[in-house]
Amino acid sequence: MNILYSLFLNFVQLILPVVGLFNPRIKRFIIYRKKIFNEIDYTFQSSKNNIWFHAASLGEYELAVPLILELKKKKNCKIILTFFSESGFKLKNRIKEVDQYLYLPIDTKSNAKKFIEKINPLISIFIKSEIWPNYLTQLKKKQVPTYLINGRFTDNDWYFSRINYFFGKHLKSFEKIFVQDYNSEKILEKNGINNVINSGSTKVDRSIIQLSLDNRISKIEEIIKNKIVFVCGSTWAEDEAHIFKFLNETNKDDLICLLAPHDVSKSNIQRIEKNINISFDKYSSNKIHSEIKILIIDTIGELKKLYSYADLSYVGGGMGTKGLHNILEACIFMNPVIIGKNYTEFVEAVDLVNLNGVNSISSYVEFKKTIESLIESNDLRKEKKQIIENYINTNKGATNKILKNLKI
Repeated sequence: MNILYSLFLNFVQLILPVVGLFNPRIKRFIIYRKKIFNEIDYTFQSSKNNIWFHAASLGEYELAVPLILELKKKKNCKIILTFFSESGFKLKNRIKEVDQYLYLPIDTKSNAKKFIEKINPLISIFIKSEIWPNYLTQLKKKQVPTYLINGRFTDNDWYFSRINYFFGKHLKSFEKIFVQDYNSEKILEKNGINNVINSGSTKVDRSIIQLSLDNRISKIEEIIKNKIVFVCGSTWAEDEAHIFKFLNETNKDDLICLLAPHDVSKSNIQRIEKNINISFDKYSSNKIHSEIKILIIDTIGELKKLYSYADLSYVGGGMGTKGLHNILEACIFMNPVIIGKNYTEFVEAVDLVNLNGVNSISSYVEFKKTIESLIESNDLRKEKKQIIENYINTNKGATNKILKNLKI
């Protein structure tokens, strides 16, 4: 199977330039990876203490931030970060914690061997569900301790199907697999994988870091003064259908919505504007009008701070199939959170809905009833806050559990 996998990737590497003639994204994929080894030769600073982190995209990288910060604080190390996706790499300017950013070359035997030899990592850390057989094989040959963090597994995972067993067996290549929950630990053990530690999720630790930062956004403070602030973060059209219907209908004059859509492209902002029938403005405006009901956040990078102003929040992605966004970014500020109906892939969402700390809605009727009850009842908001606070205090500390088990 290993031979077939390698032959397949060599074939893919050969035909990609042809596909790239017709697909701009594939063309960029090839161009970026062509430069990698030259880039390493010209810019790479050799060190005996290189630690390699690999993330599929920016979301996965965020899970590693607490561990990276602790490693840099406690060890004299350099952090190398690789992304597979273009979307992750394009946002590298938002990342301040690492020393070198690279695209991950395609997982051929020759690429893996060359890449590992050049970066010479002391240890390697893969995030969530990244399994690249040739890289893992090469790391094992070089006796580089390799770890998987924030893993979550179910009985239906493709790793464990008969046809994909080749990938699943490479889970045994990791020195340790740190999983988010007890169920993942048991599923791995059932499949003969015993190098497992239930550390919990670093998502909680990552969210706590935000509390120590400056979360002020002076530009909005005047317009939200004496208002009930409803922050809607990382929204998609399916989420916005309920949000706009409620805002267009409600007679609550002291309610203001800060809407931060996932997609801030010009075309999407224009679509949003067409769906609003009440007064609004955009964050990018030179001067924001004071008497508005909705402020559209049409820039990137403000959302984590916005949640600090919320009296209640809606976290998007759960009404459609795009995937629920990180609810802990809102929860960390201890305000009530509403999400859509599709959330079961996310441990913290399942836990907090079951604890009645977060409300999941599946229809506009539910949405309206939920938000109105949260606006009207201080006692209900305090109850939600207490549940969320208890959950965060109980589930923090995954970073330290991981750190104690790294061979470094």
